[in-house]
Amino acid sequence: MDPAAAAFAEVDELVEEVLIRFPPHDPARLACAALVCKRWCRILTGAGFRRRFRERYRAVPPMLGFLHRPLPVPPYDGAQCGFTRTTSFRPRGAGLFEDGARQPLDCRHGRVLIGRPPKVRDKSDCCLAVWDPVTGEKLELPEPPLCREMPMFRWNAAVLCATSSREGACDHLDCHRGHFLVVVVVTTLQVLYAYVYSSEDGEWSEPTYALKSLHDAVVCFELSEPSVLAGNALCFISANMMVSNGRIIKYDLGASEIGLIELPPSTSCYRDSAMLTTTESGGLGCAIVEHSKLGLWSRVAGLNGHSAWAQSRVIELEKIIPDDGIPMSYRLVGFAHGLDVLFAMRFDGLFIIDLKSGQMKKLCEGQGIYTIIPYMSFCTPAPRVISTGEGPSVGASSAQELRFLVQALGKVSTAEEPNAGASSA
Repeated sequence: MDPAAAAFAEVDELVEEVLIRFPPHDPARLACAALVCKRWCRILTGAGFRRRFRERYRAVPPMLGFLHRPLPVPPYDGAQCGFTRTTSFRPRGAGLFEDGARQPLDCRHGRVLIGRPPKVRDKSDCCLAVWDPVTGEKLELPEPPLCREMPMFRWNAAVLCATSSREGACDHLDCHRGHFLVVVVVTTLQVLYAYVYSSEDGEWSEPTYALKSLHDAVVCFELSEPSVLAGNALCFISANMMVSNGRIIKYDLGASEIGLIELPPSTSCYRDSAMLTTTESGGLGCAIVEHSKLGLWSRVAGLNGHSAWAQSRVIELEKIIPDDGIPMSYRLVGFAHGLDVLFAMRFDGLFIIDLKSGQMKKLCEGQGIYTIIPYMSFCTPAPRVISTGEGPSVGASSAQELRFLVQALGKVSTAEEPNAGASSA
């Protein structure tokens, strides 16, 4: 190799070693670095850097912001919904929620599923679309062949990477550009069924059916919650304020089977709030607020291979209230998979509960939020930054590059080592 080329390669390696230490929850720093010079831009937009960057923080993608929906009852049913940034990330195309026609329904693996929230006996179009906040791309889906004439017709939907049904097929570090699946589950008085849309095939599958028993409660999706992916199954719950005999719909992606799971046992006739979660091992969990206590449950293997609920922890909310110490009613509105963070609404604002530390803090003011959907993804500069009007400097000097690196090194602390950015909520 030419000595000059070898020297440049060695410098590029050193530059990459610095840039790869930038915290993933602050993508603006990488964008600024890409504008220093074209050589740095090539490093940052290269597939090798993207892969190394994601692998370094592979424990869990950072939460770059969250999507929110208002309460579907007056006076909040007309409140604004959309994307709220918690980092320097700026989503592309977030204005699609401004007219209120569609709202966020689910989010996973860097994609957001949007549509009109389902209502009882709704005869209007389903109008689902998949949106990528990093690129701004939006794909309209054909309407699923739903059986709307069945009594007590209700539905919910989820989006996920197309390889999620095959264990170990994808690490989901950079799969938001690949193929995806959308699963729509439907419940009626007598039947459960599900349709699956494949972006690779461009069409909906034949339905998967399961008959309901006479004692099974109606699962109401009129006030629907986002799904959780527990192991190889998508799990859906109805409105999170429900009676103790509520149900969870489970759709097994590998076996293409649909069925019902009971919620954990309640100590009272009514729960104040319930939210599906996932455990550290990726299994199904559930968080339930009853009075001033937050109970955490998980599904464990029982006798004869059957799973059962086991309570793993109880958190006294009165003891972790961050401000005035006055016990108040909390309603769970969201869960961040991998971060072990619950979102809870109180009359005076939105709070987060860190299940690892057992601490609570206020995230923002406001009221009327019914659902929080965390947006968790890696965001690195796109190759097209080279051709934009604000592209990299052509003649950046070595002194300018060195100055930028020195400043960057001063900002990169031990707190921004792998996994540290995961709790940036």
